[in-house]
Amino acid sequence: MLAFGVSICKRPEVKSASAMDRLLTGKLILLVAFLAVLLITACQQVVPLPPAKVTIGDIRSSPAAYEGKVVTIEGKYQGWKGGFGSPPVTRSDWLVQDATGWLYVTGKSAGLDPLGDVGRPIKVTGLVRITKDGEPYLYAQEIEIKAGKASALLLLQIDLREKQLAAPTAERLEQMKAMGMRTENLGIQRVFIHLAQEPTAEQIDELKAMGIIPYPDSWIPVAGGHPTGFMVADMPIDKLDELESKDYIVKLDTAEQLLEPQSVP
Repeated sequence: MLAFGVSICKRPEVKSASAMDRLLTGKLILLVAFLAVLLITACQQVVPLPPAKVTIGDIRSSPAAYEGKVVTIEGKYQGWKGGFGSPPVTRSDWLVQDATGWLYVTGKSAGLDPLGDVGRPIKVTGLVRITKDGEPYLYAQEIEIKAGKASALLLLQIDLREKQLAAPTAERLEQMKAMGMRTENLGIQRVFIHLAQEPTAEQIDELKAMGIIPYPDSWIPVAGGHPTGFMVADMPIDKLDELESKDYIVKLDTAEQLLEPQSVP
């Protein structure tokens, strides 16, 4: 008697449509989550744009356009210089000025003498705000005191000249004379121009084209432990910034001061 074996194959299990939908939905959720993580990571790695470098004139001409924005201004520290209205926040607010205007700064001290350091080159980054009277000012976040070529005494004397021209007083005039300043022409400052080597004919011509009167015959060459030589020049006070920008000029100092005679033992 023959025996026949019957092989019965098990049919593969077919998932229902609802199970497939749940599987696809789960994978889609995982994919969305993965993409979200990538997006967040990418956003965290974006380098913020640097503050916009603007002039004070830009801000004063359109205060509303800059309100709430972080900007950078380069100019001269003016301390508590008068004649610019009331401080917007506190009595310690100070002034920065460039060729286009002036602006009060609050929120952070410059670390400078409000009287003795007037005229120092300074770079301020901060948030533009507006007072209830519509006056813009800067809430400082970062302050950089730039290394200028002009000495503190030269800056002080130029500031005195500017003040005397704007609002002359007998007391200030006497103060200037006591310092040894020449007062016959308040718009001209006599200076020592320090250079690493004797100025060339081209450099002398360039200074003359700026309205500066150099005296090449006064040149004192580099000697001893002094790293520079110098010559005397008469400079219009509004040419200081332009003169400082010349690469061949190392330092500027006043040539108007009284020197105390030294006694010989």
